[in-house]
Amino acid sequence: MTQQAASETIERYRQQSVRLLDSAFSQMRKGRWNQSEELVWGSLTLAVKAVALSRGRALDGIQEIQDYAQELGRERKDRRIGEAFKQLSSFSDLIDRVRESSARIDYLFVALDDVGDAVERLWNMVPQGSVEEASRDDDQ
Repeated sequence: MTQQAASETIERYRQQSVRLLDSAFSQMRKGRWNQSEELVWGSLTLAVKAVALSRGRALDGIQEIQDYAQELGRERKDRRIGEAFKQLSSFSDLIDRVRESSARIDYLFVALDDVGDAVERLWNMVPQGSVEEASRDDDQ
């Protein structure tokens, strides 16, 4: 992939990721918790793929994306990034506990905020400049 194409893809990922995250919070406020989970999952996936692409690496498949997120979390010593997918995978269980009234609804919002924060941190890792600049920064 050319640097120009990679930059355009990253920008498209950024726009979609932000839109998905905004929609997730909106769905959450409306009580559509399962839909919110799916939207956040998409936003997180796009953010991880963008970080990889900014570093000259294309990811394919959910396991590779999740593994890369864990790698980024270790690299940055950032638990939220490293465990974001794990936290999302337990979100359905948390929804069930809220529905059964064994957990408070605010736990859903805390979990969503944590993953949303991870998405923001991932986007902060993607330079605003070209992919070439990002690759050069990684080499230093």
